[in-house]
Amino acid sequence: MNLIKQIGDRHLFELLRGSFVALFFRVLGVVSIFLFMKIVTDLYGTEGYGLYNTLWAILMVGAVVAKLGFDSSIVKFIAAFYAQKKFRFITQIYRKGLSWISIAGILVGVLLFIFSKQLSIGFFETDEHARLIVIIAMLVTPLSIIHFNAETLKALKNITAFSAFQNGTLLIVSLLVIGLFAIYRTLQDDIIYALGIAIVVLVPFSFILIRKGFGKRLNTNFEHVGDFPFSNGKILKTTLPMFYANSLFLIMGWADTLMISGYMDNADVGIYNGALKIATISSTILMAVNSIAMPKYAELFERNDFQLFKNFVKQTSLLILLISLPLFLVIFIFPSFVLNLVDPQFVEGKEALLILAFGHFISAISGSTIHLLNMTGKELIARNILLVSAVINIGLNFIFIPIWGITGAAIATSATTILWNLLAVFFIYRKFGFLTLPLNVKVRK
Repeated sequence: MNLIKQIGDRHLFELLRGSFVALFFRVLGVVSIFLFMKIVTDLYGTEGYGLYNTLWAILMVGAVVAKLGFDSSIVKFIAAFYAQKKFRFITQIYRKGLSWISIAGILVGVLLFIFSKQLSIGFFETDEHARLIVIIAMLVTPLSIIHFNAETLKALKNITAFSAFQNGTLLIVSLLVIGLFAIYRTLQDDIIYALGIAIVVLVPFSFILIRKGFGKRLNTNFEHVGDFPFSNGKILKTTLPMFYANSLFLIMGWADTLMISGYMDNADVGIYNGALKIATISSTILMAVNSIAMPKYAELFERNDFQLFKNFVKQTSLLILLISLPLFLVIFIFPSFVLNLVDPQFVEGKEALLILAFGHFISAISGSTIHLLNMTGKELIARNILLVSAVINIGLNFIFIPIWGITGAAIATSATTILWNLLAVFFIYRKFGFLTLPLNVKVRK
């Protein structure tokens, strides 16, 4: 309480406290990414790391389709029910989302299974990796459930539990399994087998934390409530625009990797993704702060306190800038050194790293733009911004990759990252009358 009084703003205190918890786990996640890159590259080469990234991209595409946007909308729904003190509806919206995701995940998995050979030939010019795509197909539903449960925990403001189910934890468990495999053999397929075991292990733990989270926060245990106000149609009306936005985010996030794998070999995919993972370190701050800011945006917007809402947005942007700037400077000044820390082979991606890091830094200082639109009923605007950007992204990758290789992919990705952020800043200004940039930030007294 004394710290709250010193800061003078309860919402800022929540942001700081929660963000540093989330940031702690994000830092662990970054460390696990570096460790994963180094160990996988040492054991299986950049080709093995490239193979993993292409298959991971396919899995992520499948999971985004299976989640249907419920991983985003659950945050908005729960925050709104909290603000309205309608606690008994929270477990029901969770159950509905889980049902939709399970059904969609099974359907996506079946499609991936049916077209596994065609996908293998398309990405690897051979059908020998079809068996790995079959494994990916079986992992779509469990990974989607892990993500949905993690976002539910975030909406319940259980940031520690939410943070524990990010990809860093998945990589750590995968590394433990890879270590066991490496005692006996070093086959590239083992990377995907390890990933599958890690996902299956984490699913039941996510349900345990969900049950505890509902019991602690809501004093309820999945009871049925007859007067739930939303039909499936109304739920999907909110959720599907977020699904489209998430899909477009995914297209922009993985189009470069998938298109590089189509034009170049697995080693190039590995080098590019090494640069990409390092470049996104500055965005780690944005993701950590977003984990706190998203439900708070929805909550403050529901209260109709515009001044409080505006100031919280600017506080969020300032926090992101202050923490991400030093990371960006280290990457920008010492790119070869940073890449060499992981593996000397990654130094070939120096130009790509600098270009990608710049794009991610612009994204960081722009603030939580798309998430803010999604949490305030402007899902269609967010979708349209990302649609335009995704089309441009694919076009630029198609033009630049054959000419400049992984540097061309970096230019395409960075340019469209800057584009959608600036468009979002502009439309937020038009709708709400203020810039999300960290200017004129105030602390309430």
